[in-house]
Amino acid sequence: MKAQRRVSRGRPHRQSYQRGQAMAEFVISMTMVMSVLLIAIAMLGKFNDVRNRTLMASRYVAWERTVWTDNDPQKNNAGLATTTEGWSSLYGSAALSVNKTDADLRSEIAQRVMAGDNAFVSSADRAQSRLATSQPAMWHDHGGNALLNSMADLSVVTAEGADTPSSQTDRANGRWTVGTASGAPFIAQFGMATRAQQSATVSVSVGRDSDALKRLWPKNNGLPAFNGLTFSDTNVLMTNTWMPDGSTSNKAVFSRAVPAAHVALVPSAGYMGLRKYAPEIATLQFGRIQQDIVPASRLK
Repeated sequence: MKAQRRVSRGRPHRQSYQRGQAMAEFVISMTMVMSVLLIAIAMLGKFNDVRNRTLMASRYVAWERTVWTDNDPQKNNAGLATTTEGWSSLYGSAALSVNKTDADLRSEIAQRVMAGDNAFVSSADRAQSRLATSQPAMWHDHGGNALLNSMADLSVVTAEGADTPSSQTDRANGRWTVGTASGAPFIAQFGMATRAQQSATVSVSVGRDSDALKRLWPKNNGLPAFNGLTFSDTNVLMTNTWMPDGSTSNKAVFSRAVPAAHVALVPSAGYMGLRKYAPEIATLQFGRIQQDIVPASRLK
């Protein structure tokens, strides 16, 4: 009877010990899993910031291309009368002197967009051959290493495209005969650039040499190990919007690419009551299509 009592007393002790051991193992394993997940979530936030700045950079480059000629010998745009640069060459070398090459724009976004929030803007940015001295605060892996390593990880490509098929630009640029007092006809032409779509593609590669990220995402069966991510974005703007179609026709062309312009996504009654908390909400314009106005400082 005594032996049986000792055995019966030992069972609850062993069971509680096993339950405690299982709980400890579960806590340790979950701590490791959650640590990896937290680091991965933080890195996704950093990658999202890279994506957003890539989008900002492509918008910046597209805009700059509408107010600065290319003057890139490799593209030979000055020899094409239908391009903005070719059209500008009709006014002499002074018109073409206001230019930025793709390399200049790449240097500028490196100093102005892919830089810390307190970075200064300088007219010498276009001549820089290195990255900014300070990168955005989030652009480091959890080991403290910079995600962007060199200028070679930045790429800028711009191009010019023809106006939309519905445009009557070519017809407006046609030649016509004007009578003169001498009787000899004079051939007149209203010459303007017709390749007015300026596109800019910016690519940013980050984390190529990050050992911390390679350990976070190692090779897994058929999946390769982390070897960097490349974010790319393209923006297209139109310049020389004097087009004879008129602003209404141009808006109709662009509105097909803006679904929100055709339907009221959120009725005003659904959010106007929030003005007392956020007065600026009254200025919301879903699907707004509006012409850009070139700032006076860009026209000097």
